[in-house]
Amino acid sequence: MRFTPVAIIVAGVFFSCQSNELKEVLEYSAQEELPARSTANVLYTYTDSGMVNNTLRAAKVDQFSTEDSTYSVITGGFELKFFTSSGELDGKLTAINAYLYDQNSLMVARDSVVFVNRDNEVLKTEELIWVQDSAIVYTDKFVTIERDAGVIYGKGLRANENFTNYDITQPQGDFYIEDEQ
Repeated sequence: MRFTPVAIIVAGVFFSCQSNELKEVLEYSAQEELPARSTANVLYTYTDSGMVNNTLRAAKVDQFSTEDSTYSVITGGFELKFFTSSGELDGKLTAINAYLYDQNSLMVARDSVVFVNRDNEVLKTEELIWVQDSAIVYTDKFVTIERDAGVIYGKGLRANENFTNYDITQPQGDFYIEDEQ
């Protein structure tokens, strides 16, 4: 008789537990997609006709594949270097994170984005989009451009991929114009 209350409690706990259906477990585990490939401390070299166009050095790259697309997520920081056709450094883009979309050759760099061109002009922003097929970079975020003649601020920018020719959508700050006489 002493064991009857304990046996009733144990039986109650045992029968109150529901078994998980395999389908429910698989649905729950599929909620977080795992990468098809994950690499650390990588260096990718992109070439065209035997000439290096750019190099990408990244802390971690996770590649994902879905039914509709393939894409990569870069975390932990990266450096993308652009080169001229003669092999000289043409510009350098760094950021903490990025997304690479294979279908449309698009990179979205985010978090502490810095782009330095061959003239040592420095672009700083929180997000910059590089369209490789069109050879352009752009953003609609706040930008700061440091150059020898001073600092330019603005919101939004569109430039060629080596950041040597650019337009600021909404420029702000002091501008100095030389008087022609």
